[in-house]
Amino acid sequence: MRRAVGDLAALIDPGFVYVNARGSTFDKAGYVETFCGPGGVVFSEQRFSDLEFRPFAGFAVATMTVNDTFTAGGKAVAATYRSLCVFGKTGDRWLWSAGQTMEVR
Repeated sequence: MRRAVGDLAALIDPGFVYVNARGSTFDKAGYVETFCGPGGVVFSEQRFSDLEFRPFAGFAVATMTVNDTFTAGGKAVAATYRSLCVFGKTGDRWLWSAGQTMEVR
């Protein structure tokens, strides 16, 4: 998968906050670095299912099941997660504002 810093950064709100399945918290810069920078997480496959989308005034929430295959810190990982993503309306654009992921066991 293409790891384009500029493309990902353009989709994320400046005030972004994300909590991953290990409980680590990321701001926008940390998230982009982790998923696009050298030595970061490298996805080989990501499949989404059970997607639900709920619009609200000025923001929207999406929940989904994610089946991931990736490497992190030299370790191969294949796991299933539940994720929640919050998108905020900024002018005529939707930006990813917050998210949380937990592993499904």
